[in-house]
Amino acid sequence: MTEEKRMKIIWTFTLLMIPDVLSSISVRGYSGGGVNITCRYDRKYTDKNKYFCKGQWKITCSDLIRTDKKNKWVDSGRFSLFDDTRAAVFTVTFRDLSEQDSGTYWCAADISWGKDSYTEVNLIVESGE
Repeated sequence: MTEEKRMKIIWTFTLLMIPDVLSSISVRGYSGGGVNITCRYDRKYTDKNKYFCKGQWKITCSDLIRTDKKNKWVDSGRFSLFDDTRAAVFTVTFRDLSEQDSGTYWCAADISWGKDSYTEVNLIVESGE
């Protein structure tokens, strides 16, 4: 293996280890329907609040739903969020979709002492006709 190839592998692995963005997922739904979005997070964040927000950039996204210290399940309007701390995943249910809902969203664990842990969600909503 050449030194250049070895460095590319190390660099790629290093980029994957950056804690800001765990991953990026794509979700497809239909107008009038709903989607379930499953967001994984590191087990060390099980006691942190989780949230789902919309916006092109994670640092300026607007919260749509958020857990709090007492509730691992919340329901608000078109959204519900359940945090399964044993599996280190939370699920967001997004109901009554319209084509205008297509866009970039973020699943995140709220880490008050540092940067939040994000997963980018690209939602595509198609006509339900």
